[in-house]
Formats: sequence, structure tokens, C-alpha cells
Amino acid sequence: MATLTLNTAPSTSLWSKYLNFADTQQPNHLGWFLVSIVLHATLLVPLTFVLVYSLDGYVLPCLAISMLVFFANIVANMSSASTRVTIGLFYFSLLIHAMILLVTVAGI
Repeated sequence: MATLTLNTAPSTSLWSKYLNFADTQQPNHLGWFLVSIVLHATLLVPLTFVLVYSLDGYVLPCLAISMLVFFANIVANMSSASTRVTIGLFYFSLLIHAMILLVTVAGI
């Protein structure tokens, strides 16, 4: 009687996919730094402030959180953090700004 063996490829987690992506982006570290700073300074922080202010949201806490995330990106990038940290902080800041805008638009 023949024995059946099942060979499956190990599944890669979302975290390991992110780490692989961040490692392949090492040559583009300066690009990620510039995109992060430019997007924060010209779009994310001003848009957050204008929308929160015009929709009568919590201006001071939302602006403080937005600026804190902005400065965290600046400090991490200016201190030569790895590309993993740069991309991770950038995605985290996008998530935070989206949450601020959702809370403001929903009126919570």
C-alpha cells in the first residue's frame, strides 16, 4: 500500500511580506523619506487641520496628534532609521490621519 504525502509550501505572513518589501526598498530610502516629508507637509497635516476646523471637530487634540506623527517621521528619517522604520511610520501616519478624518466626519 502506497503512502500519500502532502507537500505544501509554507505560507508567508503579512508581517514577513512587509519586511521583504521594506528590505527590497532599501535603495529607495531617500525617495521614501522625501515622499513622507512632502506628503505630510503639503497634504496630510493641512488637510487634517482644515477639515477638522471646518467641521467643528476637536481641533487641538487632532492637530496635536497630526503634528506628533509628522515630527515622528521627521525625527526617524533624520536620525537615519532603517527603511523598515521609515515605511512603517509612513503607513502608520496615513492610518492615524485617516482615523482622525473618519472621527471628524462621523462627528464622534
